[in-house]
Amino acid sequence: MKKINKKYAEIMFQADNAVGRKEVVSLLKKTALIMSKSEENSAA
Repeated sequence: MKKINKKYAEIMFQADNAVGRKEVVSLLKKTALIMSKSEENSAA
């Protein structure tokens, strides 16, 4: 779980510092996938 939260935080930091719109959108999609995986793990 800590590994997922750390990865999420790193990608959100990258998204905050991203320059282009496409870059931000792709990073936010990655964070959405990470959060859905963490919710699956906590629900099971």
